[in-house]
Amino acid sequence: MKLLITGASSVLASRLVALLRERGKFSFRLLEHRSPVRMESCETVSGNMTDPESLGRACQGVDEVLHLAALTHSCNDAEYFRVNREGTRNLINACKKNDVRRLVFVSSAAAVGDGGAYGLSQLESEKLVCDSGLQWVILRPSEVYGPQMKEGIGKLISWVKNLKYIPVIGDGSYCLSPVYIDDVVEAMAQVVANPDLISRKLNLCGPEIMPFVEVIDRLSRYLEVRRNKIFIPVWITRLAVSLASLVKLGSFTPDQIPRLLCGKDQDISQAATSISYSPRKLEEGLKEYL
Repeated sequence: MKLLITGASSVLASRLVALLRERGKFSFRLLEHRSPVRMESCETVSGNMTDPESLGRACQGVDEVLHLAALTHSCNDAEYFRVNREGTRNLINACKKNDVRRLVFVSSAAAVGDGGAYGLSQLESEKLVCDSGLQWVILRPSEVYGPQMKEGIGKLISWVKNLKYIPVIGDGSYCLSPVYIDDVVEAMAQVVANPDLISRKLNLCGPEIMPFVEVIDRLSRYLEVRRNKIFIPVWITRLAVSLASLVKLGSFTPDQIPRLLCGKDQDISQAATSISYSPRKLEEGLKEYL
């Protein structure tokens, strides 16, 4: 089976290819955009989610597509929709023209109406996939952490390691469900290896749901450090991040605030029954690499 992977420069993609290569059955075509992709025994093609012709070439002779590519950081809300939603539309059309058997779309747990422009762009992309007429599966990872994962929980781990005072937006009661990277990769591997699995939306969250402040406390206990929290009102955070983005200071963008605060569907029961999904608890995942 020939598998095309978009977003092939991501850590998820490289770990998935390594796992699937061990299990056989697949040959790989990797769609590279800005960052060159070099993986053993993998074909690479250049392409862009906003370039329909390049996607058409990438999909030629492919049995299945794993769609990982997404714009996750931008100060321009319209860019999320241009790249994510319209890019997914372009990919769907390329799949149809080339008789691709199934599209597996890796979306996000933040794909909700109040998840900011990124979340809404992914939610609208999901609708396109569901209405495409293709066979499909949608995967929704939550806050992925692990080796080489520097954003999200990875950044929070770095803060807890190195800072005495940890900033908390609002009261910190919004809930996260950290999931270890290898549990997400295993889930993706099981899905792409099972062509009979179709028309499913699977949440790939951790087994625990906890407030943001609890995540800080548990990381502190695991790392055996004492950390203080600084609670910053949401409106001040929005103002500060907006001003910083105007002068291109810092990597945090205004859209990441609603993505963090939004309510997410973190029920993993369907994933547990569909693919025997059994993710590690937070401390079990940390033990794998810290």
